Amino acid sequence: MDQFLPKHDFAVVHADVFRAPPAECYRVASELDLFQAPLVRTLLGVRGLPQRVVGTLKGRGKTTALQASRPTFTVKDMVGLGWIQLGETPGVELVLGQVSRPWKAVAVSTDVPITPEQFTSFDEPGFAKIATSLRIDPYGNDSSILTMETRVAITDDESRRRFRRYWLLIGPFSSLIRRMALRLLAAEFRRSAPRRLSSWMRPAGRNFRPRVPDFGVG
Repeated sequence: MDQFLPKHDFAVVHADVFRAPPAECYRVASELDLFQAPLVRTLLGVRGLPQRVVGTLKGRGKTTALQASRPTFTVKDMVGLGWIQLGETPGVELVLGQVSRPWKAVAVSTDVPITPEQFTSFDEPGFAKIATSLRIDPYGNDSSILTMETRVAITDDESRRRFRRYWLLIGPFSSLIRRMALRLLAAEFRRSAPRRLSSWMRPAGRNFRPRVPDFGVG
């Protein structure tokens, strides 16, 4: 994250500890479908409503990717929805970026960076540079710390004031979506715990003594 947006005006961080190895935690988190929670689908749909209205009024006849008909919404689904992948260390961290005007009905412009290098150097006034990351760090022998961080850097003072007003309204809902994502992850690991426990208890030989771990979410 520091490589792509070291200086920023706003930052939001959510984190939790999960009883799962880092590699598994990263896989499950990156594949988690947030639309499992109907409220998340609703909140994301409301955010995309102005853009759909504008598109209809202009006669484009196109639908945005976050309409209710979209089957899934994962972190990696965000690529192509106005976001670009800035970098990934498999099993450790995924960083996405977007340059937009989130305070406008149509937030994403057509003249925005499409590569990590363009994102890093972009400084045109009137925009917000947004980077969001999913990071997994080991915790103890068989647990992980999952951190979701979003940073926003504004390119001029007037846009900074506009974003501040926008964030007063949208910020609480954005944080709610992240908290719900953490709860969905906790539920997913609870469902997978019996399968992991079964694999741990398979005999490895005559002198095998099963170790029964305490699975759950910290």
